[in-house]
Amino acid sequence: MKDNYSGLCEVLSRIKVAPSPAALWIDLREFIGRFGYSYISGVDAAKIAGGLQGAAFVSDAPDELHARVDQELDYAKHPYVVRALRSSVPFTVSELRRDPEFAGQPWTELLSDVVKTGDGLILPVYRDDEPLAGFIFGGQNPDTSAVARATLQVLAHAAFEKFVELRDGTAVPAASSLTVRETQCLRLIATGHEDAQVGQLLGIRPRTVRFHVDSAKTKLGVSSRVQAIAKALRDHIIAV
Repeated sequence: MKDNYSGLCEVLSRIKVAPSPAALWIDLREFIGRFGYSYISGVDAAKIAGGLQGAAFVSDAPDELHARVDQELDYAKHPYVVRALRSSVPFTVSELRRDPEFAGQPWTELLSDVVKTGDGLILPVYRDDEPLAGFIFGGQNPDTSAVARATLQVLAHAAFEKFVELRDGTAVPAASSLTVRETQCLRLIATGHEDAQVGQLLGIRPRTVRFHVDSAKTKLGVSSRVQAIAKALRDHIIAV
């Protein structure tokens, strides 16, 4: 455990000064290998919530698998995504397989080989109560202990923050951008759902839905829901 702590401190220092995303992912892969993981994939929560393509910002999955997932699954309904948007607590693919809510669905056949034959650890990345991204680390016989989960979640947060800094020139997503909840609410309303239905789907109250929509309107600089949806569609924030 002491060696892993020392290693974590070292890799966090390297991540802090990583000159490019490629260098960042090399450092990430090197460290997770200590826990038996050889596969990584990371996705942007806002793009998934908006129903947009290209949500993955790093992935070891083959292009053919990505194409099949795009064609056969709705990312917003994928068990990884549903569970990760409910809580920031890490969980494994094997735990999802045993969950009656998700058992017997097509997603179990649309996994990377190393995850399908081994296991995967999903690590939601949150800022306060807001989901920002998610990683999955896969391996044939990986360490999924509480210590491993806690250590790798710290690493996932640091890696995503550095990736955003390298991509956008800022340490965290811009405050003016829509949150995942705001994006989800706009997209569901755009597809014909009433506030009560949106609240039921997201596990929040209708008045909270209205709060998120009003916040989105302010950020988008519009005065009505219709205008907000139109602008979000035009600016490729959501897709329906």
